[in-house]
Amino acid sequence: MWSVTYNQRCGPVERRAGPRWSPCFREISGRRMAAALLLIFVSIPTVAASAHPISVTEVNIFVTQSSARARIQLFAEDLLLFQALEPDEQGIVPPEELRRGLDQHRDFLMERVTLRNSDGELIPSRVTEVVPFEVPDDGIPEEDLMLYQATYELEFSFTTPPEYLTFQQDITDANFIIPSEMKLAIHQTGTGNTIAGTLLPGGAVTHRFDWDTPLDVDATDEEFESWLEKQRQETLGITSYSSVYSFIYLEPGEVRHEILIPLASLATILPMEQYDPAFLNVDEQEAVRQTIQEWLRNLNPAKINGCPVSVEFSRIDFYGLSLRDFAQQKKSERVSLASGRVGIILCYLPADDFVSDVELTWETFHSSLRKIRSVVLPWNGGVERFEFSRFKRSEDNVFRWTANAKALPSAVRAVKSVLPQPPQVRIPILTCAFVVCALVSALVIRCRWPIAIPFTILAAACWPIGSFQVSHPFRSGTIAPEEAESIVQQLHGGTYQALVHGTEKRIYEALEKVVDGDLLESLYVQLRQGLAVKEQGGAIARVRSVDFVDGEAMESHADDLTWPGFRFRTTWTVAGTIEHWGHVHERRNRFSAVLAVEARNGLWKITGMEIDEQESLAGSTQLRDF
Repeated sequence: MWSVTYNQRCGPVERRAGPRWSPCFREISGRRMAAALLLIFVSIPTVAASAHPISVTEVNIFVTQSSARARIQLFAEDLLLFQALEPDEQGIVPPEELRRGLDQHRDFLMERVTLRNSDGELIPSRVTEVVPFEVPDDGIPEEDLMLYQATYELEFSFTTPPEYLTFQQDITDANFIIPSEMKLAIHQTGTGNTIAGTLLPGGAVTHRFDWDTPLDVDATDEEFESWLEKQRQETLGITSYSSVYSFIYLEPGEVRHEILIPLASLATILPMEQYDPAFLNVDEQEAVRQTIQEWLRNLNPAKINGCPVSVEFSRIDFYGLSLRDFAQQKKSERVSLASGRVGIILCYLPADDFVSDVELTWETFHSSLRKIRSVVLPWNGGVERFEFSRFKRSEDNVFRWTANAKALPSAVRAVKSVLPQPPQVRIPILTCAFVVCALVSALVIRCRWPIAIPFTILAAACWPIGSFQVSHPFRSGTIAPEEAESIVQQLHGGTYQALVHGTEKRIYEALEKVVDGDLLESLYVQLRQGLAVKEQGGAIARVRSVDFVDGEAMESHADDLTWPGFRFRTTWTVAGTIEHWGHVHERRNRFSAVLAVEARNGLWKITGMEIDEQESLAGSTQLRDF
């Protein structure tokens, strides 16, 4: 457990009374840090004596690009506690016992105070200096051991400047009976970047080092805030390596709870079978996934729209320090228990309709998981906060949310087909009859042309009257270009709108309003493929907008589509976003395709889609402000 106890950063000149906070720690200048540590060193004998026996060590770690030097100050009582010194009958520890303890404590500290790199591997150390306390010739009485201090210096060397270092301490006895505290201060030499806190046995703290643009010792307020924002951007908002992060996303088709837990904390809650106690190997991770599911499946009830819903585990992934974007899914690899984290995504789906009312309960707590501070992100904008706590009553550990009815997405609407009248052919009956009479009299009754002339005159005179219309046998009616474009945009927009319904069944039901059944499955696959983001493990982006670039109706042939169906070539741009862990990935894709549209049972339906071009446009990643 890493608990910050003194972490205020002040500039070289007092500019304001209030402290300046970092997302995970506060900074303190070197001069003020020295004063704070001196105050702690002076006060420790009194405090420790009243809490006797307890191991209290002071560790200052100075990190350069090639090494880390840990200066450890401890009391002589540590030798009694951990090196099994034998006092005589008068309760005095003899000089030879004290010297033996000082010598053996070298290896003890090398074993119990450790550094790990970003991969979780131990960095070898060596003792470079020992400044022992003066050993009296008569020894030291047990009650006076807290008056004597010794200093050990450990050195850890690197071949390249470290981006991450994880500090651990396990200064305790074999039975974990003797309490131990380490007052730890980490300094990045030559900068104003220092953190300090208390580290308990078995605990670890990970720190990120900025060697390219380090914080200057004399940085101004503006420079300090700019530096903090740079760190936040580079780590995509996840700035603490020992904290639990929680994000609740309220989507139209689902409620998603994303929880990021340090593996070191999880290991105190759940049993984990490990070959190497310092690592969780790939072949061991599936068993831990199952354990997590059993742990969370039935303990935290949820309701959507007033109905109880069960939880679905969308993802349970294990991350090392090298991965900053937790939305990405990469090849599984072993992770360090000291610095690794597990990302758990819980999904709750409504039985029907959109998410309009939510109740989420969290009742799973532990000594290492006493609170969960959640950032709540509704789909219609805004940011809320809610804290689940073991110190609250059960009824107060329920997050409740109700949507604004006007903000709910509209359902997909069918497009009624108003069919155009097919081309007509006018057949004048009387004219045709007199023409036949004229032909008969001219051809059958030979040389009687004068008789045919009156019939011809009558045929011409009757042309406007005595006629009826029939469908043209060789031509079909067509949809006006502007009407065709309107139909396509409504149908095409409906296909993307259907994707907000969440479950596959409900998406299919919405798609059936604008797509013919024969095309339903293949079009659904095409739409999802067009919105899938590979680097997000194939996750589907939420559609933000669909913009038509251009389009034109194409000539149709009678044997292609059932009248009055038509084909329409169009180009459109889809903007979608994927949001996880408090940051948003925006993607824009441009498509060109030919759509086939036909009338089915009084409704226009898309019956074919042939995508002939797809282009990924520029994307971006943005952090939420909360």
